[in-house]
Amino acid sequence: MSNKTLNIKQIQAIIIFTFGILLYANTWSFDFASDDIMIVTDNKFTKGGIEGIYKIFSTDAFAGFLGEGKELLSGGRYRPLSQLIFNIEYSIFGLSPTLWHIQNTIFFAMAMVLVYLTLLKLFRTTNVQWHSLAFVATIIATSHPLNTEVVANIKSFDLILSLIFSFLALLFSLKYYDNQRSKYLWIVFISLFLGTLSKETSLTFLGIIPLSLLFFRYYQKKEFLSIFGTLSLSIIAYFALRLSLIGMPKSVDVTELLNNPFLEASTGEKYATILYTWWHYLELYIFPNNLTHDYYPYTIGLVNWNNTVVISTLAIFISMTIWSLWKLYTTIFRNQHSNYIAFGWLFFILVFSISSNLFVSIGAFMNERFIFIADIGLAIILAYLILYATKRDSQPKFISLAIAFPLIGLFSLTTITRNYAWQDDYTLFTTDVIVSANSAKCNVSAGGKSYEKAKETNNKFTKDSLLQNAENYLKKGINIYSKYTQAYLLLGNVYFEKQEYTKSFAYYMESVEKGGTKDSKTNILALGKKTHQDKTYKLSNSILKYYTNNFGFNSEAQYFIADNYLNLNKQDSAIIVLNNLIVQDSTYAEAYNKLGEIYGRYKNNLQASEYYLIKGYEIAPSNASICENLGVLNGIRGNLKQSIFFFEKAVKNSDKPSKQLLQNLSNTYKQLENNTKVD
Repeated sequence: MSNKTLNIKQIQAIIIFTFGILLYANTWSFDFASDDIMIVTDNKFTKGGIEGIYKIFSTDAFAGFLGEGKELLSGGRYRPLSQLIFNIEYSIFGLSPTLWHIQNTIFFAMAMVLVYLTLLKLFRTTNVQWHSLAFVATIIATSHPLNTEVVANIKSFDLILSLIFSFLALLFSLKYYDNQRSKYLWIVFISLFLGTLSKETSLTFLGIIPLSLLFFRYYQKKEFLSIFGTLSLSIIAYFALRLSLIGMPKSVDVTELLNNPFLEASTGEKYATILYTWWHYLELYIFPNNLTHDYYPYTIGLVNWNNTVVISTLAIFISMTIWSLWKLYTTIFRNQHSNYIAFGWLFFILVFSISSNLFVSIGAFMNERFIFIADIGLAIILAYLILYATKRDSQPKFISLAIAFPLIGLFSLTTITRNYAWQDDYTLFTTDVIVSANSAKCNVSAGGKSYEKAKETNNKFTKDSLLQNAENYLKKGINIYSKYTQAYLLLGNVYFEKQEYTKSFAYYMESVEKGGTKDSKTNILALGKKTHQDKTYKLSNSILKYYTNNFGFNSEAQYFIADNYLNLNKQDSAIIVLNNLIVQDSTYAEAYNKLGEIYGRYKNNLQASEYYLIKGYEIAPSNASICENLGVLNGIRGNLKQSIFFFEKAVKNSDKPSKQLLQNLSNTYKQLENNTKVD
């Protein structure tokens, strides 16, 4: 190979790497978004240090977020390698979105260089030129906007690692096939093993690598079987590790629409809709506009077999696959030239098969990241068609680049622009809800983040606008999926913030009736306390009684019920509730304090008042309210020194003593004619 050729190869590799960096450099200032919460920010194993590392390898991928033993999807997910790296980096740098965005970008750029070098090797490109298939295909793959979800979303580092290790396995399989050096087999074994530990997508390379050899190398039985055997052993090692650490994959009956998009579909609708999504993938690859991270129900609606797109897609996939297999047959047995379109198609469908919903449920109708790696096959087809269309001796060699350049430019501009949607959750959800207008999940996510943003602002106009947007999004989410528990909870929160407490209570109750969450319980208690604070005592009691009936005894709830009764001039009802409270919780000091107040102020029974106040004081001697009440009681009884003792203690233990407390202390000193302490 000439020095000139080497130089072109090196320059092209540098261009690809630099291009990959430039496309995603604008993500470096972004925050966490979307599924980052499950693997990074709220995953206790990622943040668990050395102990977390064992858990990462011995539990499902989402166990650190959901809790051990809980699985969202049937079969579970096992992807410890990227989480291990996050764990180590978190231990050193803490939560650093900038670091991880830079990491994703650099590793993606390196992955694209590896793809380029592997394609050169695969296609036996000895005369490297600017319009070589490997270079044009890699530039197209690098620039394509469908990659934005992978590179701009930190969590998807697992897919980037899977790409790197899968292509390393392919590259060194080719090196072994061409040179028969056994050390390359070790690299193949380790690379594919690490790829499968990154993400299950790498499992498909058990088929991709033999396919590549059959298309672009003469069949050599010994070398072929050696490589296939090595790949098989690597896959066996992966499953042996997985099974030994987390056991057999569990078959989970997913009854939640948001994790089982075909829950409401008939068998016919399910498979028709799957085929419809396959068409949408191809459509997005050619025309990558209206991108979104959310294809949950019902961004794409259920369709039947009477849909012409479904029938057309089935025809395309069957005919293209049969034709491609025929071309593989003629390559192997008739020594015909390798067909790049056939290879690209079979590469695409093999890698895509694992995330196509046909064999394994992926929990959504589709996602753009699910054809990452698979779309390299489509890039090969597209690049080949461009080169083939300009393959005439009379045309300049650069004419193919002149055709490809506008396409790559449009892809690149779309990629850079699309990246900005991934700045943070609020931006992502409120941007994508325009495209995913019929997605319950996206509407509820947009509503939730609008609510959170409203809470952060002090500008009334902005706050009201955000809360109204949140209300609209959440109600639409409920209209799409009426069993969406979180939507009802969030709507309750929105009305809480708008101080429409009756509506807030209604949606909290709806949330409980739809399945309830821990947050529902917490928020209903908070609402009961807030309405008490706002002196809407009847509403407060309704809320707190509902809380008690649904979640059981709670000392704080009972205390506020009693205080509501007291403010409604129902002292006897308050006494009954408080007496029951101290039977259930004999250490709840405020209950004794309140009983002391009632007997002293309303029942004029100073003996009973003193009894309860002393009981409360014994439990909580630093309680400012109890001390103040004991000061008042002793003052009434003429025990002025005792009164001063308790008043001073109340002042000492108060963050901000009330004017009444200070006035009582001053008056008591006056009664003792101790004028030196009046001020």
